[in-house]
Amino acid sequence: MSEQQPAGESQVIHPVRALPRKYVEPILYLADRMSEADKKVVVKERSVIEDLADAVGRNGFRTERWYLEMTVDKVCELLDTQAAKRAALVVMALVLKADFKRLDSEHAFFHKIRERLGAEPVTVPVGVEPHKALALRYLTR
Repeated sequence: MSEQQPAGESQVIHPVRALPRKYVEPILYLADRMSEADKKVVVKERSVIEDLADAVGRNGFRTERWYLEMTVDKVCELLDTQAAKRAALVVMALVLKADFKRLDSEHAFFHKIRERLGAEPVTVPVGVEPHKALALRYLTR
């Protein structure tokens, strides 16, 4: 997957097309783990994840077998392209941004995953809605 950067924007990398479906479930799993990193699920975090899941046709994903069998280790193995790693970080950063009272444990989880993926830092839009639109470009066709 090649990426493009719209004229006039900062260092935000926009995908040319959505990721293959095989990466969507692991990314949703990481987003959900991100929301629970502080042991408290904030309504806005959950809402963002539900919106993404709805957009990719994975409503109720938390009860599906793939989700129940998934682990962070497995996700880090499955996200094997730079675009998939970048998408995971974009989505996780969106979940982090949705929590206005984020704790150090959430930041630590994000950085732990970034290190395990061997991914470069990502630049995302400042606002929640443009950030969400970027995440959706990575996940939806």
